[in-house]
Amino acid sequence: MTAALKHADTSRLDKLSSLQLPTLPAGTPFLLKSLTNETIDFIELAAIVEKFPSIAGKLISLANSAWSAPAAEVTSLEASCSRLGFRVVKSTSIALAIASPFNPSSCVSFDPEYFWCSALLTADAAFRLASLSSSSNDIEPSTARAAGLLHNLSVLWLVDKLPIEVDQALIMVKKNQAESLQQALLHVLGFDQMQAGERLGRSWDLPEPLIEAMAHYPETSYRGTQNVIVSTVGLAVNLVSTVLKGAPCLDKDIRLASLGITEENLSKVFEELKELLVKTRVIAKVLI
Repeated sequence: MTAALKHADTSRLDKLSSLQLPTLPAGTPFLLKSLTNETIDFIELAAIVEKFPSIAGKLISLANSAWSAPAAEVTSLEASCSRLGFRVVKSTSIALAIASPFNPSSCVSFDPEYFWCSALLTADAAFRLASLSSSSNDIEPSTARAAGLLHNLSVLWLVDKLPIEVDQALIMVKKNQAESLQQALLHVLGFDQMQAGERLGRSWDLPEPLIEAMAHYPETSYRGTQNVIVSTVGLAVNLVSTVLKGAPCLDKDIRLASLGITEENLSKVFEELKELLVKTRVIAKVLI
């Protein structure tokens, strides 16, 4: 990439940022901090979520859905949290909070169900990989879950503010005119979702590990201060991609060695994600 193009890219992203950066919903930093707490119990979890009525309503609805199939109607938030489990409550609550500023409906080719299914599975994959990693002392699994969930958050910002351009990029990927959305966005916009993700994360003053994961997760050569979480999320993204494509599990990945994750454990996580896929698609519908 030439210096002139880099300058043009920065200018365009700067303009988008200065005019159209969304505001982080009130209470979301508190929610993020609380839901990445490993020691929280169901009573505390319900007490936190009830401060966000729209999220609480969605969780109660999900607890009473055919997916949950309760024997009797679930009427309390605490019972809903217990019914759904920590994994679903934490991921769904964070997703609902951070998605609220965005309206992706104007981007015709954007598939919100696929987006959220991918994000939720990546959160689960990152959590499991962090739990298995020999570098687990460097990262809390719940932080890895949040980073996995938010890794592609900037796409929601872009489809909201630049729907025509992102639609063009998505069509390029669909027609195999670009190898990836990253490549297509670079062609159409001059910057990609990682650059936009870093800008969005810093504008919202998100924790540094989350910002670094959003900005660098595809980079297998990343050697910054947040190497463990970046590598964990990057590996999770690749693993989820193979699940959604119905492809075999990854044979090799350079990040396995640095994270201390065996190929056997990677295959185990892969199989767990395959089992979660159907239920995750149901949860994704709740987020649309």
